[in-house]
Amino acid sequence: MKQLYLLFAVLISTNLFSQKIISQKVNSEELSGSRNVKIYIPQGYDIDKTTNYPLAIVLGDEYLFDLYVGNAKLYANVDKAPRQIVVGIDMKDTYGKDVSIIPANNALTTSGAHFFNFIKHELIPFMEGNFRTSPFMTIVGEGKAANFITHYLKDEQPVFNSLICITPEFPQFAPAIIESYSLNRLGSIDNTYFLYTSNNKKYIDSKQYNLFSEIKTLVTSYEAKNLHVNFDEFPNAPNHLAVIAETIPRAFNQMFALYSKITKEEFEANVKDLAPLDAIKYVEKKYLDIQYLYGSNLNVRLDDIFVIEDIVIDRQDGDYLRVLGDFVMIKYPDSHMGDFYIGKYYELGKEYEKADFYYKAAYGKMDPSNPNADAFYENIKRVNDLMKTEKKENPTEEINENENIEQEDGQE
Repeated sequence: MKQLYLLFAVLISTNLFSQKIISQKVNSEELSGSRNVKIYIPQGYDIDKTTNYPLAIVLGDEYLFDLYVGNAKLYANVDKAPRQIVVGIDMKDTYGKDVSIIPANNALTTSGAHFFNFIKHELIPFMEGNFRTSPFMTIVGEGKAANFITHYLKDEQPVFNSLICITPEFPQFAPAIIESYSLNRLGSIDNTYFLYTSNNKKYIDSKQYNLFSEIKTLVTSYEAKNLHVNFDEFPNAPNHLAVIAETIPRAFNQMFALYSKITKEEFEANVKDLAPLDAIKYVEKKYLDIQYLYGSNLNVRLDDIFVIEDIVIDRQDGDYLRVLGDFVMIKYPDSHMGDFYIGKYYELGKEYEKADFYYKAAYGKMDPSNPNADAFYENIKRVNDLMKTEKKENPTEEINENENIEQEDGQE
């Protein structure tokens, strides 16, 4: 199964993404020259001129870049992540210098510091100035590069929201250096951070595993609620390559969990026991949080409306169906669902004429070819039958109406 997963990941990276990939030289004072980068432009970028996209920077423009882009496209296509702009940095001839550290204290060497600043002060501004990027940024590295990217955690306000450290090679003093960053401070910053790290005990030496475990114990002890940490060990991975291939999609599951539709697990944990108004507010807040974190102006999915539908209909006598209907009509003015919820609200309140009005409005918005159109028309028939029944059960109203008409005729 793991071999199949790796093969699938490779196929994703080589065959599935056919979106625009451009090569670009980025001038750099830090590097005393320029550096080549590959830039993946996601589907729809040239069509929708208002959307901003999260930015991911991959240390390396070869297989790791391909793996990230393949997964980025796959997750976006199934609506589990926003579409991303991905940059792969050419490091073929400079890798050792770019991510070099001083082993005695894990500090960056002079060349490592220049590369660190190139990414932070030159590459990111270049991307922000030339592409529609959102504030949400990710950086990805493997091996020594995975250790290198942890240095971005020392900034007072880290520039990257998400760090994906694939099978990191930590030097001896890495735990002490990371501890010196006092990551608890992130809890006071109005932002969200993700640290996803992978490894496998079978494929690294005991010294590396002990360092990995020590850093895991340290970082997972922090109480900053906006810092989401995952040290994944892949105990069943058949080889080191499988760990690399599996890391990115698992990291996506963590860092884009908020973006996805409401899952069964999310519903059970956060939604099912809410009162109707609170359930509506939960959905509204979810999408405001998505926009704030990822910069994605994503409309509320109808699927997430349907998740809370029964709560609003069945609890508190459906009193908040009007609120739900108005909410949907704002988000989807051309959809029949908002009118339907308002019609249901009036039907439950036995205001059948108003219910009839909204059900007819809803039916008028439906495509005649919609297979549910005939079934939906039953709502209109039902409230009309209820109106007839009500008139039969309350004939005095009709008599009073006739008396009023006779009195008016007599006065004439």
